[in-house]
Amino acid sequence: MAEPDDGFWYPTVTDLLDIHEDIVAEYDTSEPGVRDEDQLAFALEYVEWGHFGDVPDSVHEKGFHLLRLLAATHPFVDANKRTSLNATTVFLAANGHRFDYGDDVRLLLKLLGVREGLLDESGVVEYLAERTTAEPVEGSGDAFPETLRATARRDREEHRDVYDALADE
Repeated sequence: MAEPDDGFWYPTVTDLLDIHEDIVAEYDTSEPGVRDEDQLAFALEYVEWGHFGDVPDSVHEKGFHLLRLLAATHPFVDANKRTSLNATTVFLAANGHRFDYGDDVRLLLKLLGVREGLLDESGVVEYLAERTTAEPVEGSGDAFPETLRATARRDREEHRDVYDALADE
């Protein structure tokens, strides 16, 4: 598949596995493992290329689909919601947007994980747009992969209460 020329930075399957590994390592009760690595690849391909001609255009649309697909398809044995949130935050950061969410994101993730059909895509995209600010993140753009894990860790530290609550659900 050719590289997209849309100006966005996209994570790789390895990036998602690294984020997941770090999250699981932070919680003694989280079980490591990947159920379906193909689901990870599908999610990333969908965010980047779309499906059946429907390609997400904006950073918020792409962020929505990354959040949705990682939460809804349960590619990991455990920590799907936490990995979904952290990967989406990293994706947005790498593309110059700071995602400032609160505890309300837990309900969104829970619905994506169990009753995705109850959510309206445009409403979730709007939620992401309202909670992001254009803010260049140190190391974003081409150099971002070098700081990916640090950005992911910083988000988890800043929102520890949310991640802890998600771990208990």
